[in-house]
Amino acid sequence: MTEQPAGSVPEDAPSTASTMPTEPTPRQLVAGRVAATLVAVEALVITGLAGFYLYELLIGEGVDLLVIIMSVVTMAVFVIALAYTSLGLVRRHPRAQAPAIAFNFLMVPMGIALFEFAPWWMAVGVLGLGVGVVVSTFLMGRLET
Repeated sequence: MTEQPAGSVPEDAPSTASTMPTEPTPRQLVAGRVAATLVAVEALVITGLAGFYLYELLIGEGVDLLVIIMSVVTMAVFVIALAYTSLGLVRRHPRAQAPAIAFNFLMVPMGIALFEFAPWWMAVGVLGLGVGVVVSTFLMGRLET
């Protein structure tokens, strides 16, 4: 076995050109912006729901104080996580895709279930939002570190 001089690359090492991250295509950039926008919309909708819960509490229509407070705290956690995920998608951070996909895979069965319990337009909106984020996040391509 021969010793390699300092600073040289072994013959069986992958070339530097193939290991360098490539620039995203325009389609991937648009898909990333769409995914980030849709995730931000989800965060805004949940913020509105939390505000509605607090409004109900203030006007005295809330049934159980502890349930309302815990619901609002849970919603606040989701709003922070979704806002951070949206920011990560805008910046094309590799760790932003997994939470966006995971959260929205859960939106799909919820949208399907809403057809029985909510107006059709709401069920279609939830289902479309979930599918839209998953598809656009996949279309972003694999994000490199």
